[in-house]
Amino acid sequence: MKKIFGVLITSENPERIYLTQKSLYEKISKTFDEFFIINLINFKLFKKKTYKNEYSNSVVLPYNFKIITPVNEYELNKLLINKNLVAFDAVGKRLSGFRIRFLIKKYNVRLIQLQNIGGVGNQYLGKSYTGYRKTKLFRFYLFRLEKIFTYFLLKVLIFLNLFSRTDIYFESDKAIVNNCNNSLAKKIEKIFPFLKICYFKKTIRINSRAFDMLKKFKPNLTEDKIVFIDSNFDHGDRIAREGKPSEELKLKYFNQLNQFFLELSSAFNKKVVICLHPNSDINIYKKYFGKLEIHRNQLSHDISQAFIVIFHLSTSISDAILLKKKIICLKSNILGEYYMDKINFWEKRLGVFSYSLDEKKEIDNNLLLATLENKIKNYDNYINTVLKADDSILGEDMIIDIVRKEYFVNNTIFK
Repeated sequence: MKKIFGVLITSENPERIYLTQKSLYEKISKTFDEFFIINLINFKLFKKKTYKNEYSNSVVLPYNFKIITPVNEYELNKLLINKNLVAFDAVGKRLSGFRIRFLIKKYNVRLIQLQNIGGVGNQYLGKSYTGYRKTKLFRFYLFRLEKIFTYFLLKVLIFLNLFSRTDIYFESDKAIVNNCNNSLAKKIEKIFPFLKICYFKKTIRINSRAFDMLKKFKPNLTEDKIVFIDSNFDHGDRIAREGKPSEELKLKYFNQLNQFFLELSSAFNKKVVICLHPNSDINIYKKYFGKLEIHRNQLSHDISQAFIVIFHLSTSISDAILLKKKIICLKSNILGEYYMDKINFWEKRLGVFSYSLDEKKEIDNNLLLATLENKIKNYDNYINTVLKADDSILGEDMIIDIVRKEYFVNNTIFK
């Protein structure tokens, strides 16, 4: 049977998956004859409409990359019949993807999980909320209950061999790798190999995406500007738990930001640049920050030129940590309890300085700079435990080498 390589997604914008791991995918295109982006959005439960092969062409893909969106199982079967598919799993673990999980098992797709963005993700659920209106409180607990129920149901279905396990899990966070390799389930499997209860068959630590980029491209470092990493005020994670924020709150938040940017710019005589989240509406930001530079898709470059980097919660802060930039973790209760809880958690883990927009404290230039410089010494622990695994080989090279040997050369998986 023919062996093919790809990624499984469920997205209304399938081209965007390429940008999340662009450097890795560029190397894949040079190593393998073809690569399939298989969009299984039409197999999600509770979907509202049928999607076809209609793309914006906003992202230029390598010549041997193919985007395929099967409309029904007949088309999926036509694609996978007489083929062994090895695929990165980007489907997610929500209940809406359970039909897809069943089809993955049915067609014997070999799954690879990749988590190399640097740790600032959704693994932290947050504490119980208090002081919220009942509708928001109910929404949060409903979301949390679904997540817990889905997690255990997924485990049961894997144990019953109705869903596939993940062959290889590539992860940059040392603590997560150790937890996977030393879990109770893993210990039980070693004693009773016939009990297939571990979600990941093999867990391998690799360098983070940010560390790879720093190794490949030595940036020309300057301190010309103040860079704000946008997190998208209307982010779907927040809306799913708390509902859509009102226009009044949005206006208050942008006014807070604007005032802070003006004060910081004046204090250090540096221009402020806003780096938009991929899902943020640029027209809204132009409306509120028309006098500031607003950039999209050049975040790494802007961070390399930053005097200070400001953020709420973003995976891209790893770039600033690796470059030992001065960092301000910006807080505001307007962001909601879910986001504020995560921000507090990651502020402590990253060891960075935080500033509350709600308190509106006067900025003391010398004291702030001294504090920010002092915090830089905290970065090394995070770099060594979350971002850097091995100086001698890029994470993306390790991924390609292992996948090629395991599936396409030694054929240790397909037997």
